[in-house]
Amino acid sequence: MAPRPNSAPAKKKGLPKTGPRATPIVKKLMQASSIRTRVRLQNKLPISDGGQSHPVQSSPTSPALVLQQARAKRKRSRDAEAETDKPKDERPSKQLRRSPRRRLKPPEETLPKYAEAEAEFDKPADPSEQPQDPPLLSEKDSRSLQSVFQEVTSSAASNSLKRAASNRSRASSETGTSSTNINAFYRRKNLAAVKIRLHANPPDDVETTIKDIINTKPLQQRQAELHVIAQGFRDGCLKHVRAQSGEDDFLAPLYQAIGALCLDNLCIHEKAAWREELKPVIRQQLHYSSSFMAGIQQLEVRDASADDASVHDTSIPPRKRQQKPAKQKSANGNYISPESSMVNTSTPPASDVQDPSPMPPPAPVPEKEEDRSPVKTPHPDLLMGLDLEALITALSVQGLEKDDATEFIEWLQDEMVQHELDRPLEPMLLVVPAPRALDLAFPFAVVEGKAYSTGKQIFEAENQAAVSMACALNLLHCLDRIANRGTSPDTPPRVLFAITTQGPIHELWAYWTVVKSGVRVFESKLWDSWNVLVLERAEDFMVKLNSVCLWGTGPFLNSVAEPLGKVARNAREATAQ
Repeated sequence: MAPRPNSAPAKKKGLPKTGPRATPIVKKLMQASSIRTRVRLQNKLPISDGGQSHPVQSSPTSPALVLQQARAKRKRSRDAEAETDKPKDERPSKQLRRSPRRRLKPPEETLPKYAEAEAEFDKPADPSEQPQDPPLLSEKDSRSLQSVFQEVTSSAASNSLKRAASNRSRASSETGTSSTNINAFYRRKNLAAVKIRLHANPPDDVETTIKDIINTKPLQQRQAELHVIAQGFRDGCLKHVRAQSGEDDFLAPLYQAIGALCLDNLCIHEKAAWREELKPVIRQQLHYSSSFMAGIQQLEVRDASADDASVHDTSIPPRKRQQKPAKQKSANGNYISPESSMVNTSTPPASDVQDPSPMPPPAPVPEKEEDRSPVKTPHPDLLMGLDLEALITALSVQGLEKDDATEFIEWLQDEMVQHELDRPLEPMLLVVPAPRALDLAFPFAVVEGKAYSTGKQIFEAENQAAVSMACALNLLHCLDRIANRGTSPDTPPRVLFAITTQGPIHELWAYWTVVKSGVRVFESKLWDSWNVLVLERAEDFMVKLNSVCLWGTGPFLNSVAEPLGKVARNAREATAQ
């Protein structure tokens, strides 16, 4: 059977007729709809001046082209069904797939009528009404925007750094304030408890002794040497001030200057801790007692009983009411009834009668020295004292051979005695007071420094130096007491010195002891202060330091060796008896 021509495709046999019968008007409307759909799916049909449309070729791989072909096939099938007027009586149970049809060319007469409508429908809208991409910035505007962004970013970063710096400053300020409060409390409570007092006025004999030591004028040649040493000392301090160095760096120029003095018999050590036995302790005060409070409580009980009796009827003897006073604490911390500490107006029962004069429990003996002293064990930055070999040599003048003097010093430190009734057994005399400085004996000066670039204050250095010198004065007092067998001969007062620093600021302190109301008090006074960045002040400080060191290695050495020789003779006599 020959195929039908393409211009008039026939409907397949067996396909049912669907929908109403196609009239010419319906055909025209359907054709116009088909044309509009095809035009929309394509990349627009531009209309030429002659009124004819020229389809634009799209890419074969475009999804719009695939969709367009599928719709065209379905449309051609519907057009073919509309052209067939003959109904079919057969209705198959299952509708068959329609075969694809060729693309139909729209009739020429319908194209001009609907082309204008289609062109108007597909005409692009007003550019102002459609969403458009933002215009590109010019190069000038772009640079301006970038500069503004950089200013905002840098401003935010600057504000962040300022806030961080402010927080650090506030934290350091709070830390410094807390440290200052702790140091002030330590001086007011702990140092005062062991009778250490700063900024005191020395007695006349003490002041005279201090002036004789410090105001010694060096020889002319020695003055020239001290000028050179002071110049190097000033330059070293200035270098560390500019570098904002730490505490140890600031103390290094002072150590070098002391070493440049080239003094014999002088021994110095850094960070040498003192023996705890030399620390001052709290003395028990027996001048005051709270026992008079029992009498006040007794009077209050009598007054309360009299008031209760006056309220009742006088014909009936009033019953005495015993007011129960507040409980009191015993020495061991337990609460006890008031009957054991006061006498009541009524006679207590026999079971409650106690000893009217109980013996107080003995005071416990502390196991450690730190339990009896509220001050810290000093670790001075620089400990200055006598060279042990120089002391042994000086003892030979007192009638001791070198070997005997060495053995005698070791015996003094090993022999355990009880210096006072309320103290434990301790070495007889700690000639060498620092376990980490076994070649240093009888310190006469210390150096405590703080670097002001780290925020530490000289106030703390003064506290530390005061405790160190109290230990040294305790050692000298023990020597004099043993040598004089408990008596107080008419001898020059003991004075010692300390240097406290805060960066380039240097202070010279003098220390001594006085006895007030049977208690030994450690007193001190700020003698002078220098800022060594000024060359003239640095030279004057070096002259004073030289005078203190010359006194320590000379007269002070003799003042120590003489009582030591007396102790050695007393010990030998005791052995012979």
